[in-house]
Amino acid sequence: MGIGAAGAQDKGSIVTLIPAADWELTSSSSADASALGSWGGDAAIEHEYGVTAYTARSYTFANHKADVLIEQAADPSSAYGLLTFYRTPAMTALDGSPLTVAGAGKALLARGPAFIRVSVSAPEALPLGDYMALLRLIGGSPPPRRALSQLPEPLPSRGLVDGSQKYVLGPIAAAKVAPALPPNLIGFDEGAELQTGLYRTGASTGTLTLAAINYPTPQIARAEFDPINKALCQPGAESKGFACLRRDTYVLVAMNAASRALADGFLNGFTVAKTINRDQGNPEDQGTVWQMFRLLVANGVLIMMLAAFAFAGGILVFISKRLARKWFADSIFVEAEGAGIIVLDLSDVRR
Repeated sequence: MGIGAAGAQDKGSIVTLIPAADWELTSSSSADASALGSWGGDAAIEHEYGVTAYTARSYTFANHKADVLIEQAADPSSAYGLLTFYRTPAMTALDGSPLTVAGAGKALLARGPAFIRVSVSAPEALPLGDYMALLRLIGGSPPPRRALSQLPEPLPSRGLVDGSQKYVLGPIAAAKVAPALPPNLIGFDEGAELQTGLYRTGASTGTLTLAAINYPTPQIARAEFDPINKALCQPGAESKGFACLRRDTYVLVAMNAASRALADGFLNGFTVAKTINRDQGNPEDQGTVWQMFRLLVANGVLIMMLAAFAFAGGILVFISKRLARKWFADSIFVEAEGAGIIVLDLSDVRR
């Protein structure tokens, strides 16, 4: 498709806006987890991300063929997690197409709750424009910014090795992306979500792996932090080059660093910012006595406010009645003092 250049007289010049490749859907059928074998997938991993259905498709264009496997995950976050898990170092993000990575004739896309795998035969002979047309046909328009904002917050980008971030929801996937972190310590049964990434720490010190475990509440994070810290990070633990830190609902673990001091210094540079209130503190970081004092003060303030409202209400009622009798004395809605009460004068009654 194209548009004729404005002002052309003798020759019309064409500006290409959308690749003109006419890919044709040649087959589409339901599939099951057995189809993962030819794609390098793992049914156990897909189960942890909540995949419930598979669809296999084939497309052709000229002498090119593309095979597609669409997996319906539990939600957009799960589809995003599958994309990060199966992304290889050879894959790079495509400009202008979020949640799309490609390399060596393979592509991975996340669109809503759908995780999409694409494999193209003889990719070196396929022009980039025709390849992008295929991905646009399969995945539709790029995800809007609002949809991207609802995905898990990415790890800090400074020093992060491109493509190394993984988002994990179960112990099987965790054992593959972070083998140094025992899956039974993470607490997936408590609602934990794990993100890992490889970070550069300097030319002389190499890299380390960061594991960021997010829990539903600070209380759960605190309970889960103790066994992790005891097993991996306390003096006497077998793992050297490890450091552990708890921040609000997060437990951060630096692994495989050149030294414990380097791991500690790396974690000390991290802070956790709340989306709703960046200044909100963690109540657990305050003592019990201080929490009780704040509770008593809050109750006292509430009681004084209620008493003040009651007093002000009584004054308003009194003033309104006086003003009504003064300005609307003849109104049927205003009665004089003693109105409605029958008084009998029995002084003259003889016995």
